[in-house]
Amino acid sequence: MKGTMKKLIMCDFGEYHSALSRLANYHYCTCFVKDGYEALWMSNPFNQMIYFKDKSDYYFKKSITGTKRHKLDDNIFGFAPYSFWLYGNYPGFRNASLALKQGKFIYPNIKKTLAKLNFLEAEILWISNPKSGYLAHVVQYRTLVYRIADDYRQFPHYPNVQTIDDFLIDKADIIVLSSSTLANRVRERGKEPLILSNGVESDHFSRPAGQPQEYKGNYRKKIVYVGAITFWFDIGLIRNIAEHIEADIFLIGKPQADVSSLTKYSNIHILGPRKYETLPGYLQHADVALIPFIKNDLTDSVSPIKLYEYCSAGVAVVSTNLEEISRIGAPIRIGADHNSFINGIRHYLDCGYDREILKEYGCRNSWSHRYSEVRKVIAKQ
Repeated sequence: MKGTMKKLIMCDFGEYHSALSRLANYHYCTCFVKDGYEALWMSNPFNQMIYFKDKSDYYFKKSITGTKRHKLDDNIFGFAPYSFWLYGNYPGFRNASLALKQGKFIYPNIKKTLAKLNFLEAEILWISNPKSGYLAHVVQYRTLVYRIADDYRQFPHYPNVQTIDDFLIDKADIIVLSSSTLANRVRERGKEPLILSNGVESDHFSRPAGQPQEYKGNYRKKIVYVGAITFWFDIGLIRNIAEHIEADIFLIGKPQADVSSLTKYSNIHILGPRKYETLPGYLQHADVALIPFIKNDLTDSVSPIKLYEYCSAGVAVVSTNLEEISRIGAPIRIGADHNSFINGIRHYLDCGYDREILKEYGCRNSWSHRYSEVRKVIAKQ
């Protein structure tokens, strides 16, 4: 490989600098960089269609396109390819086979651009986002890692994604799964995956943080949720908790589902999104944290990062009985239905719990521990 530093190309769903969350690939990327790699964070392809969906996203991607290196962090650079055609759930754009040939629609030429960025050759091409599958035809890599974080086939914005999924499973040298429930389809194609649950930046969440402004002067018990409020979020369960538990409920995250039925409850506070840096305070000064997901095929395959973040902050956790959460044996309470979920909350509020046990569990599941497992497998390639 050219140059003195090893090269990593990281293909995720979001941008490296997200103020609201730091998901798995952010942490894997920073671990690789600490290990002596130089990284290119690849954004999704974009064009003017993105402008009408999210103007700020469009302008950010526009700012990091072209052949000039755009520094995001120490030894981490960003690049967003401009493409005349974008794969997605829109008429004329649902062809997953065409998505694997996305490179032909990118201007200027993607190979020439990556060469000028000194990233056409890379030790590791790490793909989590199926929309980046085309790069397996473009980049001259030594090791292709395909990390499957969710059951992408359950997401409507990835139409006919099985074509891309199967291609990447067949092509990859290493397949990393965040959930054991995703393993069967990998093994059906003759591959053995590395199963690594999500992790946590444990120091960030365990370091003492101040009480957030919304909590000050409120001496009632506090229940908190942090994350996406979307179609898998059980709004009916939140209503039941509000009606049967004497506590205030704080929901942190951008509502992407209809939460109007919650607004009539004086003990439900929909705060909206909060910056990642402020989350430890909301968790450390709460009494119980929730994972209130509707149980289905999609959520059964989820390894929620929030579980480890909650534990690292030392706050008790109650979750619905999702398959992956039940499998890992975390020191939390799991509710099989609304009644048992509510009883789990009551148990913690009435009986208390040992916050240090939760923090120790979070520490054992840090991203550095997860990275060490990945590194062992890569070293064998």
